[in-house]
Amino acid sequence: MARAERITGAGRRLWQWSRDSGTQPRLLLAAKAAVAAVIAWTLAKYAPGVAAEYPYYAPLGAIVAMRTTVFAGIRAGVQTLVGITLGILIAGFTMLVDAPGVVAVALVVGLGVLVSGFRILGEGYSWVPMAALFVLLIGGGNAEGYSFAYVVQMAIGIAIGLAVNFAIVPPLHFWDAERRIDQVNAVLAQHLDDLADVLDQGEPDTAAWDRQQGRLDKAIADVRDRVSVAQESRRMNPRSALRGSRARLATDGARFRALERAAWYTTDLTELVARSGPVADNIGRPDPTFAEPMAGALRQVACVVRGDCPEDEGDEAIARLEEALDASRSNPSHVTVTASAIVALRGILESEKRATEDVDTKTGPFGRSTGGHAH
Repeated sequence: MARAERITGAGRRLWQWSRDSGTQPRLLLAAKAAVAAVIAWTLAKYAPGVAAEYPYYAPLGAIVAMRTTVFAGIRAGVQTLVGITLGILIAGFTMLVDAPGVVAVALVVGLGVLVSGFRILGEGYSWVPMAALFVLLIGGGNAEGYSFAYVVQMAIGIAIGLAVNFAIVPPLHFWDAERRIDQVNAVLAQHLDDLADVLDQGEPDTAAWDRQQGRLDKAIADVRDRVSVAQESRRMNPRSALRGSRARLATDGARFRALERAAWYTTDLTELVARSGPVADNIGRPDPTFAEPMAGALRQVACVVRGDCPEDEGDEAIARLEEALDASRSNPSHVTVTASAIVALRGILESEKRATEDVDTKTGPFGRSTGGHAH
Protein backbone atom coordinates (compact mmCIF):
# COMPACT_ATOMS: atom_id res chain seq x y z
CA MET A 1 0.00 0.00 0.00
CA ALA A 2 2.77 2.43 0.98
CA ARG A 3 4.70 1.55 -2.17
CA ALA A 4 1.63 2.20 -4.32
CA GLU A 5 1.14 5.58 -2.66
CA ARG A 6 4.79 6.50 -3.31
CA ILE A 7 4.44 5.54 -6.97
CA THR A 8 1.20 7.50 -7.25
CA GLY A 9 2.78 10.51 -5.56
CA ALA A 10 5.80 10.36 -7.84
CA GLY A 11 3.49 10.13 -10.82
CA ARG A 12 1.57 13.21 -9.70
CA ARG A 13 4.80 15.15 -9.17
CA LEU A 14 6.08 14.11 -12.58
CA TRP A 15 2.80 15.13 -14.19
CA GLN A 16 2.85 18.50 -12.42
CA TRP A 17 6.48 19.08 -13.40
CA SER A 18 5.79 18.26 -17.03
CA ARG A 19 2.92 20.72 -17.01
CA ASP A 20 4.73 23.52 -15.19
CA SER A 21 7.88 23.17 -17.29
CA GLY A 22 5.99 23.26 -20.58
CA THR A 23 7.02 19.70 -21.42
CA GLN A 24 3.46 18.50 -22.07
CA PRO A 25 2.59 20.96 -24.86
CA ARG A 26 6.07 20.55 -26.34
CA LEU A 27 5.68 16.76 -26.44
CA LEU A 28 2.26 17.12 -28.06
CA LEU A 29 3.64 19.54 -30.65
CA ALA A 30 6.56 17.19 -31.39
CA ALA A 31 4.20 14.23 -31.84
CA LYS A 32 1.92 16.20 -34.17
CA ALA A 33 4.91 17.42 -36.20
CA ALA A 34 6.12 13.85 -36.59
CA VAL A 35 2.66 12.69 -37.71
CA ALA A 36 2.34 15.57 -40.17
CA ALA A 37 5.81 14.96 -41.62
CA VAL A 38 5.07 11.24 -42.17
CA ILE A 39 1.75 12.01 -43.88
CA ALA A 40 3.38 14.68 -46.04
CA TRP A 41 6.21 12.33 -47.05
CA THR A 42 3.71 9.59 -47.89
CA LEU A 43 1.53 11.85 -50.04
CA ALA A 44 4.38 13.77 -51.66
CA LYS A 45 4.96 11.07 -54.30
CA TYR A 46 1.44 11.70 -55.63
CA ALA A 47 2.19 15.36 -56.36
CA PRO A 48 1.52 16.45 -59.95
CA GLY A 49 4.20 16.40 -62.63
CA VAL A 50 7.81 17.03 -61.80
CA ALA A 51 6.92 17.86 -58.18
CA ALA A 52 6.86 14.14 -57.38
CA GLU A 53 10.63 14.09 -57.95
CA TYR A 54 11.24 16.34 -54.95
CA PRO A 55 9.21 14.71 -52.14
CA TYR A 56 11.54 15.88 -49.35
CA TYR A 57 10.13 19.42 -49.40
CA ALA A 58 6.70 18.24 -48.23
CA PRO A 59 7.84 17.15 -44.73
CA LEU A 60 9.76 20.42 -44.49
CA GLY A 61 6.55 22.32 -45.21
CA ALA A 62 4.74 20.32 -42.51
CA ILE A 63 7.38 21.36 -39.99
CA VAL A 64 7.07 25.01 -41.05
CA ALA A 65 3.32 24.99 -40.35
CA MET A 66 3.57 23.22 -36.98
CA ARG A 67 3.50 26.12 -34.55
CA THR A 68 2.35 26.58 -30.96
CA THR A 69 -0.94 28.08 -32.18
CA VAL A 70 -3.10 27.35 -35.22
CA PHE A 71 -3.05 30.98 -36.31
CA ALA A 72 0.73 31.18 -35.98
CA GLY A 73 0.99 28.13 -38.24
CA ILE A 74 -1.21 29.74 -40.88
CA ARG A 75 0.83 32.94 -40.70
CA ALA A 76 4.14 31.07 -40.90
CA GLY A 77 2.93 28.96 -43.82
CA VAL A 78 1.72 31.93 -45.87
CA GLN A 79 4.82 33.97 -45.12
CA THR A 80 7.07 31.04 -46.06
CA LEU A 81 5.34 30.54 -49.41
CA VAL A 82 5.58 34.27 -50.13
CA GLY A 83 9.29 34.23 -49.25
CA ILE A 84 9.94 31.22 -51.50
CA THR A 85 8.04 32.83 -54.37
CA LEU A 86 10.08 36.02 -54.06
CA GLY A 87 13.28 33.96 -54.00
CA ILE A 88 12.22 32.16 -57.18
CA LEU A 89 11.55 35.50 -58.88
CA ILE A 90 14.98 36.78 -57.83
CA ALA A 91 16.62 33.63 -59.21
CA GLY A 92 14.69 34.01 -62.46
CA PHE A 93 15.83 37.63 -62.80
CA THR A 94 19.44 36.59 -62.18
CA MET A 95 19.21 33.92 -64.87
CA LEU A 96 17.85 36.45 -67.33
CA VAL A 97 20.86 38.66 -66.64
CA ASP A 98 23.01 35.63 -67.51
CA ALA A 99 25.81 36.62 -65.14
CA PRO A 100 28.85 34.36 -64.58
CA GLY A 101 28.54 31.73 -61.82
CA VAL A 102 30.26 33.59 -59.03
CA VAL A 103 28.52 36.86 -59.89
CA ALA A 104 25.17 35.08 -60.13
CA VAL A 105 25.57 33.58 -56.65
CA ALA A 106 26.54 36.97 -55.23
CA LEU A 107 23.60 38.60 -57.00
CA VAL A 108 20.89 36.18 -55.80
CA VAL A 109 22.18 36.24 -52.24
CA GLY A 110 22.56 40.02 -52.18
CA LEU A 111 19.13 40.68 -53.68
CA GLY A 112 17.60 37.97 -51.51
CA VAL A 113 18.95 39.44 -48.29
CA LEU A 114 17.93 42.94 -49.44
CA VAL A 115 14.34 41.89 -50.17
CA SER A 116 14.13 39.80 -47.00
CA GLY A 117 14.54 42.99 -44.96
CA PHE A 118 10.87 43.86 -45.43
CA ARG A 119 9.19 43.25 -42.07
CA ILE A 120 5.92 42.25 -43.71
CA LEU A 121 7.58 38.96 -44.71
CA GLY A 122 7.74 37.88 -41.06
CA GLU A 123 9.04 34.32 -40.79
CA GLY A 124 9.34 34.14 -44.58
CA TYR A 125 12.32 36.50 -44.65
CA SER A 126 14.97 33.78 -44.40
CA TRP A 127 13.39 31.80 -47.23
CA VAL A 128 13.96 34.54 -49.82
CA PRO A 129 17.75 34.21 -50.27
CA MET A 130 17.64 30.47 -49.55
CA ALA A 131 15.01 29.78 -52.23
CA ALA A 132 16.83 32.00 -54.72
CA LEU A 133 20.08 30.14 -54.11
CA PHE A 134 18.43 26.71 -54.33
CA VAL A 135 16.74 27.52 -57.63
CA LEU A 136 19.98 28.86 -59.07
CA LEU A 137 22.27 26.06 -57.91
CA ILE A 138 19.99 23.00 -57.65
CA GLY A 139 17.42 23.87 -60.30
CA GLY A 140 20.05 24.88 -62.84
CA GLY A 141 18.89 24.02 -66.33
CA ASN A 142 15.55 22.79 -65.02
CA ALA A 143 14.85 25.89 -62.93
CA GLU A 144 11.19 26.13 -63.96
CA GLY A 145 10.40 22.53 -63.07
CA TYR A 146 12.36 22.73 -59.83
CA SER A 147 10.63 25.99 -58.83
CA PHE A 148 7.22 24.44 -59.51
CA ALA A 149 8.11 21.36 -57.45
CA TYR A 150 9.52 23.48 -54.62
CA VAL A 151 6.36 25.57 -54.24
CA VAL A 152 3.94 22.67 -54.71
CA GLN A 153 5.62 20.31 -52.25
CA MET A 154 6.05 23.05 -49.62
CA ALA A 155 2.38 23.98 -50.05
CA ILE A 156 1.34 20.33 -49.65
CA GLY A 157 3.39 19.98 -46.48
CA ILE A 158 2.10 23.26 -45.05
CA ALA A 159 -1.50 22.26 -45.73
CA ILE A 160 -1.00 18.90 -44.04
CA GLY A 161 0.76 20.49 -41.08
CA LEU A 162 -2.08 22.97 -40.61
CA ALA A 163 -4.68 20.21 -40.91
CA VAL A 164 -2.96 18.05 -38.29
CA ASN A 165 -2.46 20.96 -35.89
CA PHE A 166 -6.10 21.97 -36.34
CA ALA A 167 -7.52 18.47 -35.94
CA ILE A 168 -5.43 17.04 -33.08
CA VAL A 169 -5.96 18.96 -29.83
CA PRO A 170 -5.30 22.46 -31.21
CA PRO A 171 -3.51 24.21 -28.35
CA LEU A 172 -5.02 26.80 -26.02
CA HIS A 173 -2.23 28.35 -23.98
CA PHE A 174 -4.20 29.69 -21.02
CA TRP A 175 -2.49 27.49 -18.46
CA ASP A 176 0.99 28.68 -19.42
CA ALA A 177 0.01 32.35 -19.15
CA GLU A 178 -1.81 31.87 -15.84
CA ARG A 179 1.06 29.93 -14.29
CA ARG A 180 3.58 32.59 -15.30
CA ILE A 181 1.36 35.40 -13.97
CA ASP A 182 1.21 33.61 -10.62
CA GLN A 183 4.98 33.20 -10.59
CA VAL A 184 5.63 36.86 -11.35
CA ASN A 185 3.08 37.92 -8.73
CA ALA A 186 5.15 35.99 -6.21
CA VAL A 187 8.33 37.73 -7.43
CA LEU A 188 6.64 41.11 -7.19
CA ALA A 189 5.36 40.42 -3.69
CA GLN A 190 8.83 39.29 -2.59
CA HIS A 191 10.25 42.51 -4.04
CA LEU A 192 7.87 44.51 -1.82
CA ASP A 193 8.79 42.41 1.22
CA ASP A 194 12.47 43.03 0.51
CA LEU A 195 11.81 46.77 0.38
CA ALA A 196 10.20 46.50 3.81
CA ASP A 197 13.31 44.70 5.09
CA VAL A 198 15.47 47.54 3.77
CA LEU A 199 13.34 50.02 5.69
CA ASP A 200 13.74 47.98 8.86
CA GLN A 201 17.49 47.51 8.48
CA GLY A 202 18.50 50.70 6.69
CA GLU A 203 21.14 48.86 4.61
CA PRO A 204 20.34 49.09 0.88
CA ASP A 205 22.38 47.27 -1.76
CA THR A 206 21.89 49.31 -4.94
CA ALA A 207 23.66 46.77 -7.15
CA ALA A 208 21.37 44.01 -5.89
CA TRP A 209 18.31 46.20 -6.52
CA ASP A 210 19.46 46.83 -10.10
CA ARG A 211 19.79 43.10 -10.70
CA GLN A 212 16.42 42.35 -9.11
CA GLN A 213 14.74 45.13 -11.07
CA GLY A 214 16.25 43.73 -14.26
CA ARG A 215 14.85 40.27 -13.47
CA LEU A 216 11.44 41.77 -12.76
CA ASP A 217 11.45 43.69 -16.06
CA LYS A 218 12.34 40.52 -17.98
CA ALA A 219 9.64 38.57 -16.15
CA ILE A 220 6.99 41.15 -17.07
CA ALA A 221 8.09 41.06 -20.72
CA ASP A 222 7.88 37.26 -20.63
CA VAL A 223 4.36 37.37 -19.20
CA ARG A 224 3.33 39.85 -21.87
CA ASP A 225 4.51 37.43 -24.57
CA ARG A 226 2.71 34.48 -22.97
CA VAL A 227 -0.56 36.36 -22.61
CA SER A 228 -0.25 37.39 -26.25
CA VAL A 229 0.25 33.74 -27.24
CA ALA A 230 -2.79 32.76 -25.15
CA GLN A 231 -4.87 35.38 -26.95
CA GLU A 232 -3.60 34.23 -30.34
CA SER A 233 -4.26 30.58 -29.51
CA ARG A 234 -8.02 31.23 -29.66
CA ARG A 235 -7.87 32.49 -33.26
CA MET A 236 -8.87 29.92 -35.89
CA ASN A 237 -9.10 27.37 -33.08
CA PRO A 238 -12.19 25.15 -32.83
CA ARG A 239 -11.56 24.69 -29.10
CA SER A 240 -12.06 28.42 -28.57
CA ALA A 241 -15.78 27.72 -28.59
CA LEU A 242 -15.39 25.73 -25.36
CA ARG A 243 -17.37 27.10 -22.48
CA GLY A 244 -15.48 29.68 -20.48
CA SER A 245 -12.56 30.22 -22.88
CA ARG A 246 -13.53 33.81 -23.66
CA ALA A 247 -14.01 34.65 -19.97
CA ARG A 248 -10.74 32.96 -19.13
CA LEU A 249 -8.92 35.04 -21.73
CA ALA A 250 -10.49 38.24 -20.37
CA THR A 251 -9.44 37.19 -16.89
CA ASP A 252 -5.83 36.60 -17.96
CA GLY A 253 -5.73 39.96 -19.71
CA ALA A 254 -7.06 41.77 -16.66
CA ARG A 255 -4.61 39.99 -14.38
CA PHE A 256 -1.69 40.90 -16.61
CA ARG A 257 -2.69 44.56 -16.87
CA ALA A 258 -2.96 44.72 -13.10
CA LEU A 259 0.41 43.01 -12.74
CA GLU A 260 2.03 45.40 -15.20
CA ARG A 261 0.70 48.47 -13.38
CA ALA A 262 1.72 47.05 -10.02
CA ALA A 263 5.22 46.39 -11.34
CA TRP A 264 5.49 49.99 -12.54
CA TYR A 265 4.51 51.33 -9.12
CA THR A 266 6.89 48.89 -7.45
CA THR A 267 9.74 50.25 -9.56
CA ASP A 268 8.78 53.72 -8.35
CA LEU A 269 8.80 52.50 -4.75
CA THR A 270 12.25 50.99 -5.23
CA GLU A 271 13.61 54.34 -6.39
CA LEU A 272 11.93 56.13 -3.50
CA VAL A 273 12.88 53.78 -0.69
CA ALA A 274 16.09 51.99 -1.56
CA ARG A 275 17.92 54.15 -4.07
CA SER A 276 17.16 57.82 -3.49
CA GLY A 277 14.89 57.82 -0.48
CA PRO A 278 15.26 57.56 3.29
CA VAL A 279 17.61 54.57 3.31
CA ALA A 280 19.82 55.45 0.35
CA ASP A 281 23.58 55.74 0.80
CA ASN A 282 24.81 58.55 3.05
CA ILE A 283 21.36 59.27 4.49
CA GLY A 284 21.25 56.60 7.17
CA ARG A 285 18.45 54.84 8.98
CA PRO A 286 15.05 56.43 8.34
CA ASP A 287 12.93 57.99 11.00
CA PRO A 288 10.97 55.16 12.70
CA THR A 289 7.94 57.46 12.65
CA PHE A 290 7.71 56.85 8.91
CA ALA A 291 9.79 53.71 8.39
CA GLU A 292 7.80 51.35 10.60
CA PRO A 293 4.32 52.08 9.18
CA MET A 294 5.78 52.21 5.67
CA ALA A 295 7.37 48.79 6.11
CA GLY A 296 4.08 47.48 7.47
CA ALA A 297 2.19 48.90 4.48
CA LEU A 298 4.68 47.35 2.05
CA ARG A 299 4.30 43.93 3.65
CA GLN A 300 0.52 44.16 3.70
CA VAL A 301 0.34 45.22 0.06
CA ALA A 302 2.73 42.37 -0.79
CA CYS A 303 0.33 39.99 0.91
CA VAL A 304 -2.52 41.36 -1.23
CA VAL A 305 -0.51 41.02 -4.44
CA ARG A 306 0.47 37.46 -3.51
CA GLY A 307 -3.22 36.65 -3.09
CA ASP A 308 -3.09 35.80 0.62
CA CYS A 309 -4.89 38.85 2.04
CA PRO A 310 -8.02 40.87 1.19
CA GLU A 311 -7.60 44.35 -0.27
CA ASP A 312 -9.18 45.97 2.79
CA GLU A 313 -6.18 45.05 4.91
CA GLY A 314 -3.92 46.82 2.43
CA ASP A 315 -6.12 49.93 2.65
CA GLU A 316 -5.94 49.83 6.44
CA ALA A 317 -2.12 49.58 6.43
CA ILE A 318 -1.84 52.55 4.08
CA ALA A 319 -4.26 54.49 6.26
CA ARG A 320 -1.96 53.93 9.24
CA LEU A 321 0.94 55.27 7.17
CA GLU A 322 -1.13 58.33 6.28
CA GLU A 323 -1.84 58.91 9.96
CA ALA A 324 1.90 58.84 10.69
CA LEU A 325 2.44 61.33 7.89
CA ASP A 326 -0.24 63.66 9.23
CA ALA A 327 1.18 63.44 12.75
CA SER A 328 4.66 64.72 11.91
CA ARG A 329 6.10 67.39 9.63
CA SER A 330 9.49 67.56 11.35
CA ASN A 331 11.54 65.97 8.56
CA PRO A 332 10.61 67.41 5.15
CA SER A 333 12.61 64.89 3.10
CA HIS A 334 11.01 61.92 4.82
CA VAL A 335 7.57 63.51 4.53
CA THR A 336 8.02 63.94 0.78
CA VAL A 337 9.24 60.38 0.28
CA THR A 338 6.46 58.97 2.45
CA ALA A 339 3.77 60.90 0.56
CA SER A 340 5.17 59.65 -2.78
CA ALA A 341 5.32 56.10 -1.42
CA ILE A 342 1.67 56.32 -0.39
CA VAL A 343 0.74 57.28 -3.96
CA ALA A 344 2.63 54.26 -5.30
CA LEU A 345 1.11 51.88 -2.74
CA ARG A 346 -2.34 53.20 -3.53
CA GLY A 347 -1.58 52.65 -7.20
CA ILE A 348 -0.77 48.99 -6.60
CA LEU A 349 -3.98 48.41 -4.66
CA GLU A 350 -6.00 50.32 -7.25
CA SER A 351 -4.52 48.11 -9.96
CA GLU A 352 -5.65 45.11 -7.93
CA LYS A 353 -9.17 46.46 -7.62
CA ARG A 354 -9.46 47.44 -11.28
CA ALA A 355 -8.57 43.88 -12.23
CA THR A 356 -11.67 42.67 -10.42
CA GLU A 357 -14.21 45.23 -11.65
CA ASP A 358 -15.04 43.47 -14.91
CA VAL A 359 -13.90 39.91 -14.19
CA ASP A 360 -13.98 37.79 -11.07
CA THR A 361 -10.26 37.52 -10.35
CA LYS A 362 -7.26 38.96 -8.59
CA THR A 363 -3.70 39.51 -9.65
CA GLY A 364 -2.88 36.75 -7.16
CA PRO A 365 -3.35 33.04 -7.86
CA PHE A 366 -6.72 31.54 -8.68
CA GLY A 367 -8.66 29.48 -6.27
CA ARG A 368 -7.38 31.03 -3.05
CA SER A 369 -9.57 32.30 -0.30
CA THR A 370 -8.35 34.09 2.78
CA GLY A 371 -10.59 35.48 5.45
CA GLY A 372 -13.68 34.98 3.31
CA HIS A 373 -12.18 36.93 0.41
CA ALA A 374 -12.05 34.76 -2.69
CA HIS A 375 -9.23 34.96 -5.16
